[in-house]
Amino acid sequence: MAYNLAAMARQRGIKRNLTFRPIEPTQANAQALAAIYLPVLKAWDVDSLMRGYEQPAKGVADAMVLDAPSDQAANIEQAEREATRLIGEFTAGLREWVVRAERWHRGKWTDAVKAAIDIDLSMMLTMGDVSETVEAFIARNVALVRNVSDQAQGRIADAVYRGYEQRLPARDVAKNIREAVAMGRDRSLRIAADQNSKLSAALDRKRRDEAGVSLFKYRHSGKVHARPWHKARDGKIYDSATGKQVNPDGTAMKGGDVIEADDRAGMPPWCGCREQAYLPIMAEIGA
Repeated sequence: MAYNLAAMARQRGIKRNLTFRPIEPTQANAQALAAIYLPVLKAWDVDSLMRGYEQPAKGVADAMVLDAPSDQAANIEQAEREATRLIGEFTAGLREWVVRAERWHRGKWTDAVKAAIDIDLSMMLTMGDVSETVEAFIARNVALVRNVSDQAQGRIADAVYRGYEQRLPARDVAKNIREAVAMGRDRSLRIAADQNSKLSAALDRKRRDEAGVSLFKYRHSGKVHARPWHKARDGKIYDSATGKQVNPDGTAMKGGDVIEADDRAGMPPWCGCREQAYLPIMAEIGA
């Protein structure tokens, strides 16, 4: 639902520039998303994958062991089918998580507006307002979890067939499979944290656009090992549509910074920066 937040602020008699408080993604939301990602890797159970594995005896000709990996090939195919089933469960769980995350974000945006101009938007805003953003997020994460599973499958298949080629004992092959699954687990945890931040950043922009807020103030994450150019943007005002830096009154700035689309706050991997909604009220009333 489109509305004019600046007009609402003026109607409340506000005569100062407004910077709305940022919406910080929570660790709890990231952990809840990770809990949905991780079960997909259960398909790649080492005991099931190793069933039937026998170390070829040293000195046995390759021609005698050509059929030896067949059990593992069948096990990997079965695991792949199980992974596909689990991805279906992941999609359903992800959709439930997104509903909760959007509701949480909407509440935080409502609270920020209430704190800034004492207007309650809770009865105006719905999830339907950001449905395109939500659906794009779901599609992206289904693709990501499938990629995590595919990578694990590739590493596992390589470990198994390398075991036969090198005549490795079962314990060594099992160790390599566990390492492949652990890599998938670590990547899933990183993805969950990153995607939680990305969803919040995308919803920030959609809620600003819906409110007719065209400017934002860049807020640096405060991380110790931050991108230097992100830190340099802290406190500067930008046009949301173009990414160009503007003056505090919203007018165009010559020679200012320009943020590329893929470098907006929250978009680069594990970026914790935020874009705070900004209204140059004083310029609008000619102060």
